[in-house]
Amino acid sequence: MEKQRKKKRLPWWAVVLIVLVSIVVVFVAFSLITIRAFVGDSLSWQGTMAMVSYGGFELPDWYKSLVLNGDRSYPGLPALSTDPQKRGEMLALYEDFMYGHTPTEGFDTAFIVKETADAFDGKAEKRIVTITVSNEKGSFSADMLLLLPKGASGVPVFIGENFSGNDAALENSEWPFEAIIDRGYAVATLGYGDWAPDDTATYRDGVLRLFDDPSLSAFSAWAFGLSRGIDYLVTLPEIDANRIASVGHSRLARVSLWAGACDERIALVTGSCGGGLLRSPVMGRITTDGTSNHWYTPAYLTFENRDSELPVDMHTLYALAAGRHLFVSIGENDLASDPVSMYDALQLAKAVWRDGYGMDVIPDGSYFDVPFDTPITSDAIGVNVHSGGHKFDMSDWTAYMDYMEQYVK
Repeated sequence: MEKQRKKKRLPWWAVVLIVLVSIVVVFVAFSLITIRAFVGDSLSWQGTMAMVSYGGFELPDWYKSLVLNGDRSYPGLPALSTDPQKRGEMLALYEDFMYGHTPTEGFDTAFIVKETADAFDGKAEKRIVTITVSNEKGSFSADMLLLLPKGASGVPVFIGENFSGNDAALENSEWPFEAIIDRGYAVATLGYGDWAPDDTATYRDGVLRLFDDPSLSAFSAWAFGLSRGIDYLVTLPEIDANRIASVGHSRLARVSLWAGACDERIALVTGSCGGGLLRSPVMGRITTDGTSNHWYTPAYLTFENRDSELPVDMHTLYALAAGRHLFVSIGENDLASDPVSMYDALQLAKAVWRDGYGMDVIPDGSYFDVPFDTPITSDAIGVNVHSGGHKFDMSDWTAYMDYMEQYVK
């Protein structure tokens, strides 16, 4: 009887290779399924590939190039009026077709300082301020954390919303409070989820329950909260009401930009990694089946499958800060925020400052021309492409504070 032939085993290196390839395939498949579950069908293949970058690992250069290079024609991009008299029309378009009308009347606001304490070895005063908004439908309250340099009088202030809540923000590197205090600035923050839950089903359970307007979005609520914080800040002798800056990162960058559009008390409007032009193939498509529909006014969603007809885009939001100052932080290879179209949007918007307000603007160029970690500044606009991708840290704060000192008087 013939001996049974022994099965040939794969060499060890082939087994290792198969395991590694299997892990990569499973990871990519899991990432794509998770991304699709979160954003629905709102992203192109480039946008879906870009979202993988949120995993926090380094992607190969060929992958980044595949996502960022390609057509940058931005079909149907609306022209911007450089006439300051047309600003109100531009704001109304953004309200009508993007975030809704942020309330400016029909409510009262009150403040109670519920806690004060020394902070950072006596270098700062910490205040917890309860902000209450009320009208005939009821009342809503949320807290703001404020840190003031000890003995401050007429100092500039940065205000923005945080993802984690005020207590956790004190331990978060995105909010280097002590370093900001050391530079002589005050800083205030509010938990964005306190004003409106970031959830399609419940976003109206926060401050929006006081208002009947169906156009109001979660972004309306978040920008509204930031402005109510400013209502308190401008009452303080410790604060220079002419040197208020808004800040935010990722979606909260757009909250900062939207608050700056709606509230002209903000002298310096900033945003870190807030995303580029909707018409970019990387940023995505308008859809009604995503989990972020509550970010937008219902009229926005009527442009599903006709993105190029939307009468506004990111360059419009930037331009609504014209006449004041704008600083945008862009992440190096921050694929999901599309740094290429972020920079292009700035280039498109700068004409409003230059031609409408006679202000100096940044030079012509593109994302691919800009050295990393080297802020480019002008009286109108500052921009910094920071290394490290989708992040917000001390390098951004340093750029903002340097800009404030040089240009915002």
